Amino acid sequence: MSSPGGKIREPTCKKCQKKGIECSGPGRIRFSTGVAQRGRLKGCTIPVVDPPPELALEGNAQATPAPRKIRWKNDQPVRTRRKNETRAATGSSTSQTKNSPTPSKRDTIPTCAETLDLHQNDLDVIDGYVDRPSDKRLTSVVGSIHRWLAPLNSQTRMLMSHFSEQVAPVMVVLDQVSNGYRDILLPLACEDELVQCAVGVVAAQHLALNNPFYQSIADRGRAALISRLCRDSTSPDRVFNTSTWATLIVLLVGETITGSSEYGHLLRTLMCLVQNADQIAPSSACRFLSQQTHMFEFLGQPLLSENQGVNVLSFPLENYLDWTYYDLPSDSEHSDVLHLSRMAFIKASEIYLGRVASDHDQWQLLESLKQLISKIEPNQMGSHAIVWVCFIAAADSTDPEHRIFFVNRMKRIFAKIKFQNISAGIEALPAIWSQQGSSRWTKNLSRLAPTLIM
Repeated sequence: MSSPGGKIREPTCKKCQKKGIECSGPGRIRFSTGVAQRGRLKGCTIPVVDPPPELALEGNAQATPAPRKIRWKNDQPVRTRRKNETRAATGSSTSQTKNSPTPSKRDTIPTCAETLDLHQNDLDVIDGYVDRPSDKRLTSVVGSIHRWLAPLNSQTRMLMSHFSEQVAPVMVVLDQVSNGYRDILLPLACEDELVQCAVGVVAAQHLALNNPFYQSIADRGRAALISRLCRDSTSPDRVFNTSTWATLIVLLVGETITGSSEYGHLLRTLMCLVQNADQIAPSSACRFLSQQTHMFEFLGQPLLSENQGVNVLSFPLENYLDWTYYDLPSDSEHSDVLHLSRMAFIKASEIYLGRVASDHDQWQLLESLKQLISKIEPNQMGSHAIVWVCFIAAADSTDPEHRIFFVNRMKRIFAKIKFQNISAGIEALPAIWSQQGSSRWTKNLSRLAPTLIM
């Protein structure tokens, strides 16, 4: 196009003619001369980033630090349509074209909480917005996080969390001081596949008490674990180790949750393993497993047979009650319940041995145990640990008042923890009472109450 003076000019659209500006022509981008038309960024061609506090304090720092270079995500020429003329003051980039996609949530910089689980695509998006020097805070946050012990999927984490919160507190007398089921077995489960499966099975067994969906998961997992243990039994190197020991302990915990009558096989396997425990290197995990083995031996063998019960209860009981000792201050509020619990276990053992030795009534010993248990508040921490004591006492009771007292205490514990071995023990008592006077209940206990009641 020629001007009246004969000078050739480029074509001009009516919009630019109306505004009195030079037309950039089709397919070209027109930038404003600055970031802003007013304010502190007026006249700046790129945004100016405030200097860090440490630079501002330095005496030799320049008055105006060099601005950071911005690399926009879509740094390429595109035809733009300006919907709002006020956006012309920003120097970020051109507005969206008609065919350009709408930014999604992935196109935003993740918050601090989201940076803990960034994928490579997320990092590419961040890199598309700003240069790496501006990501120093992100780098320091991610670099300070320790690596996981093992990559656990969401279901495994859920089952382990449930085991920690709902199962572990019930398996110790005091959960406030320390809990090896949480502090020792769960870290071991993160490293050992066999223990991890056992923890998941037991957690599923507990969840199945209220949600039948988990029953099939628990049954399949338990069957697979027992098959694995049977295969490993042919190789001593694969049996006499911490992994198998911990797995047997956890599976026995599951037997108390379900009230299964098959606990005897696991308990006998555990006792066989312990006889060769000297092949296992000493550790804090072995000390804990040894204490829990004493607990299952002490409480489980009298239920298996009369001979085994006499053998274990005739030994000095302090050797088997080490799981009731805690490193507490002398003025701890929990010292009384621990002392009362140990005395209760000793008296219940005397009742069992007394019934094996004679058919005489043991009313006085039962009354003494009743008075001892009455000092333990039903809602007190540690009160759930005397299920075995109450069952032995109730089984030997002939006085209706004694029977009611011990059974009611078992019912209160069951209402709190819901382990099915307690309800199975309560249901077995009428059959035990029906044989009093004709046969020793200690002799027929494995048939009348085939459950690990503890």
